[in-house]
Amino acid sequence: MSANITLIGAFDASYLTRFTAWLKEQDVEGHAAFLTQESESISVVRMTLARPIADDRLESFRKELLMRSDDTQIDHIYQSSTLDIRQSGVAVFDMDSTLIKAEVMDELAIEMGIGEQVAAVTASAMRGEIDFVESFVQRLSLLEGLSCDVMDGVYQRIVHMEGIATLMKVLHHFGWHTSILSGGFSFFADRVCAEYQMQEAHANVLEIIDGKLTGKHIGPIVDAQRKADLLDTLVEETGCGWSQTIACGDGANDLLMLKKAALGVALHAKPLVRKQAPCPMNTLGLDGILYLLGLSSSDIKSILEK
Repeated sequence: MSANITLIGAFDASYLTRFTAWLKEQDVEGHAAFLTQESESISVVRMTLARPIADDRLESFRKELLMRSDDTQIDHIYQSSTLDIRQSGVAVFDMDSTLIKAEVMDELAIEMGIGEQVAAVTASAMRGEIDFVESFVQRLSLLEGLSCDVMDGVYQRIVHMEGIATLMKVLHHFGWHTSILSGGFSFFADRVCAEYQMQEAHANVLEIIDGKLTGKHIGPIVDAQRKADLLDTLVEETGCGWSQTIACGDGANDLLMLKKAALGVALHAKPLVRKQAPCPMNTLGLDGILYLLGLSSSDIKSILEK
């Protein structure tokens, strides 16, 4: 399908006019259509372009759009092609700070009384400043001796990302295979997976002996490469084809899968990830992905009512 630019934010027709004029200066032409109603607080406009941005201009064009996004607090998201939401596909999601509004490692560290210490290392890893695996092993070792009894309470206090229920219901309505690929822990990923009827979850398994965390894990660490490899496997197993793949995450360890998928959405992402990911989105929650798939707010509402 055609290349497009999606604008998501609080803006009016005058901004759309100015943006269209800027596109014309860049020798980019397109037809604009609103995907939301006038009564809605957030506007979404999809501009279908006459032709995709040339490869030799793409990097600088994306940079310009990102600068506009940062300056206006309006998402300007370019897609060279659009997935067909009405055909089944594979959608994979990071969990921490993507499906849920927390980093579970940090939450467990709070129970140990070392929350700030661990959170600083987590943030550095998510920004891509230090190696994820190295930081994971280091942070996990600090949780040695923590009672596993606290984990249920931790899960209960975690807030889920806005739009998660809407997104999952619509994707499942169209037969999409949804999976969690998380650098967090299976105890939490399995619960999120079950709550939203997702098909599977892949996350790190905590070693627990005599009811306490040992500070070690069981099996392979779900790092950036493993997430990308798991996406490969899902595409092969489902036979959906790469043109029908979605990946969504926020950290540096998500970049590989974001760049492999046909639609790679960096949701409320760290600065490094916003710069490098194909589709950085800050304005809405997970349901914003549905607009990038071409659905209108009326389309979404009708599906939710079924």
